[in-house]
Amino acid sequence: MSTDTPAPFPPLRQTLWPMLLLFLAANFYSIDKAIVGVLAEPIKADLGIDDIRMGLLMGLAYSLLSGVCGLWLGSLVDRHVRKRVLGGAIIVWSVSTALGGLAPNFETFFVFRALVGLGEAAVAPAAMSLIADMFPPDRRGRALSAYLIGATIGTALSSVIPGAILAAQVHIALPGYGLVVPWRSAFLLCGIVGPAVGLAFLTIREPVRRGLTAEAKAPARVGEKLAYLGRQRKLVVPLFAGFCLYYLAFVGVTSWTAPLLMRTYGLTLPQIANLLGLGMLIAGVSGYLLGGFAADTRKAGRIGLMAVLPLVALPTAFAGYAPGLGLAIAALATISLTTPMLNVAMNATVQEIVPNDMRGFSYAFLSVVAALPAGAGGPFAIAFVSEKVLGDPSRIAASFVLVVLPCLVLAAACFAAAARAYRSAPADGELARVIGASHL
Repeated sequence: MSTDTPAPFPPLRQTLWPMLLLFLAANFYSIDKAIVGVLAEPIKADLGIDDIRMGLLMGLAYSLLSGVCGLWLGSLVDRHVRKRVLGGAIIVWSVSTALGGLAPNFETFFVFRALVGLGEAAVAPAAMSLIADMFPPDRRGRALSAYLIGATIGTALSSVIPGAILAAQVHIALPGYGLVVPWRSAFLLCGIVGPAVGLAFLTIREPVRRGLTAEAKAPARVGEKLAYLGRQRKLVVPLFAGFCLYYLAFVGVTSWTAPLLMRTYGLTLPQIANLLGLGMLIAGVSGYLLGGFAADTRKAGRIGLMAVLPLVALPTAFAGYAPGLGLAIAALATISLTTPMLNVAMNATVQEIVPNDMRGFSYAFLSVVAALPAGAGGPFAIAFVSEKVLGDPSRIAASFVLVVLPCLVLAAACFAAAARAYRSAPADGELARVIGASHL
């Protein structure tokens, strides 16, 4: 099968502006995603809901539309101008975040969180596809790290910004609505900036799609994409299953971190916000820097690295039993350190093992079959165990152990199986040809 002569990659100066916008997009979507967990306690009190319904707002609400529409969004990324998809998605989720701050009840808040999830579901497929076409293979890991560091900064700010707003007791007066209480003000202020970034994406130059076959007249159809993934199931199934299990633990932890610390140590959000944000920032940025270099220098060892990372994060499961707040945050920081490294390794691996015209679809498929169950199940599982199994929401520390520990151990086992499948793939097989094309 012949291929077109590869076009040169864009010069570095041409990638700076799109990378800055991708960095900001990752920053904003992390803030808008994580802010619900950070403000869980005042939201619960204001809306009059329990931990289980709060868990649904953190997980299922955010994941519902992204799961239903995820494959369509991935195909949209593969077939249409990616910068337009990104710009529109950012505007949708940002406006929905702001409007969520005005929701009068659980049901309305649920709808706006679903729209936030829908908008953000398009970001990763489009961003990863753009980066793969802007940077050669030996620089993609670091480019991914630069983009994803924005997500880490956003996650840290999702603690710091609401903490500062609550500490300052910021009330916003809106015509026709009245006075907005501080937790609602946080949603409004975090959501109003995003549309400017969404519009700015229209100013970037769309990179040429690389690695497409000369015979290809159009991107592969959904059935052909699923068939390819099915042929690579010995690698894809354990790889995606490990990602799902890891993220079930990670999303559960990040969603309930603030309530865990507040209930265990009797502190308020403003008292823990800066320390929590600083811990996540240091661990997250360090993880992405390490992950970027590891992804660029250990091609065959990426999945092996992924098998080790869940074990490094095991102290997170026991954070609620630490003898002090500082040690609890240090334990939680282990998963903040390993998640960036795993994200970079996973994204670089997916870019490598699927054809160019499947990248957007494959990221979306990963979200549907792995991240969606994790996103919906992680927050709910911790709430269900503490409230229904243990019978006491204050025992959230024990719930962390019962949910997080087995998920991380099983994730490590799945990644180990995927590493064996990768190493044993035939040198003259379809997977090897796809990997070779990704390096052009």
